[in-house]
Amino acid sequence: MNRPIKKSKRKEIYVVACFFVIIFVGMIAYLINFVTNGAKEFVYNPYNSRFSVFADDVTRGNIYTADGHAIAQTSLGEDRKEVRVYPDKKLFCHSVGYVDKGMTGLEASYSFDLLKSNIPLEEQINNSLTGKKSPGDDLFTTLDYDTQKAAYDGLDIFDGAVIAMEPDTGKIVAMVSKPDFDPNTIAANWDDLTDEKNKKSSLVNRATLGAYPPGSTFKIVTTIAYLRANGGNEDYSFNCKGSLKVDDYKIHCSGHKSHGKEDLLKAFSNSCNSAFADIGLNIDPVDFRGTAESLLFNQELPTMLEHTKASSFKVNSSTAKSIIAQSAIGQGETSASPLHMCMLVSAIANDGNLMEPYLADKIITAKGETVQQTKPKSYGDIISKDEASKLQSYMEAVVMDGTADKVDFGDLKVYGKTGTAEFTNNKNQTHSWFVGYAVDNSGKKLAVAVIMERAGYGSKYAAPLAAKVFKAYFE
Repeated sequence: MNRPIKKSKRKEIYVVACFFVIIFVGMIAYLINFVTNGAKEFVYNPYNSRFSVFADDVTRGNIYTADGHAIAQTSLGEDRKEVRVYPDKKLFCHSVGYVDKGMTGLEASYSFDLLKSNIPLEEQINNSLTGKKSPGDDLFTTLDYDTQKAAYDGLDIFDGAVIAMEPDTGKIVAMVSKPDFDPNTIAANWDDLTDEKNKKSSLVNRATLGAYPPGSTFKIVTTIAYLRANGGNEDYSFNCKGSLKVDDYKIHCSGHKSHGKEDLLKAFSNSCNSAFADIGLNIDPVDFRGTAESLLFNQELPTMLEHTKASSFKVNSSTAKSIIAQSAIGQGETSASPLHMCMLVSAIANDGNLMEPYLADKIITAKGETVQQTKPKSYGDIISKDEASKLQSYMEAVVMDGTADKVDFGDLKVYGKTGTAEFTNNKNQTHSWFVGYAVDNSGKKLAVAVIMERAGYGSKYAAPLAAKVFKAYFE
């Protein structure tokens, strides 16, 4: 005869059973999370010793521009082995990346998809039985071939970067960085490219990882800070005499030019260093930093891209006045990436709303069926519509009768800001900047950021290159 289980024993059994149920549910939850979120990172991690096994059954898919130009594909070499080929050599090297000596760029972030085949299951089984590889899925990027080439050719002999994106979608249509490299010969040239004595840093994507003094392009931020500090009031008056002494430091206007009496709009379009140093000194340092951080300084950028550099603005309540004055004109300890500056003017073009930048548009099968489509994502408003409207008029004045008025932008309506940034104690050594956007007759927009290292005046070098990029995109 079975004895009844005591109440205390039943409680112990219940507790143990619950414990194992919780463990079981936790394991199921972990497995589901791994399959949906962690599988790509684990399976296609280049440090995974079994990584090469996953390429045995699938031929790596191709990568295309938005207009269908193949920029990475798999071919058979002389020994009948598969070889990854980049038809345009250096043109897309930093955005597309490479698969030899590790992986970078889109080759790395979309390796899981490129080595996955979504052709019908029966075809995959048949290929497996006959020892034939199945074709991997293809990646279509947001890049536009003609715009990319215009940016690349326009940089010419200069190091630097160009990045262009659609303000209303976040699609990156061009991303160029120099010095560059040929991904076809990455293995052969690896030792030279990674030699510590080689100061070129050709493998670094300056468009996303560059940290440059923004020079006068930062006056966009200073203007927004002034508007916020004064409740949106644009009243400002300054008599520029060509320089402004702050403590023991003297700030000069470009070419030591005296601009005379200026309001806020004139100071912006003339890119008057003296006026903007004065403006910076009359903004509470804590508020100034707060505005910069609301515009994404000192933080990770909201983007679908991997490996980006945070921009820096270090002004605080204890910062010396001379440093605040320099920081207000984009010098001192202020730094920004071309990507960040492009995002900033993109938000201005989009009435304050920032769309997160992205490079990968869609994944399609070898049969042409779309299996994954990137949807544009809004980060939200980083400036108000009123602030955006005022900045639009200020940036239009730069092109109409300011520092960029000699640049041929054709029939496009262009809004911009030039910059000439000092980066050494030798003031003859300056980087050339232009940031802005263009609009055609249909209302289509493109934002761009250009930096040309050691080139000189932004109006003379970076702005004309931006014009070439705009023309290639719209025409």
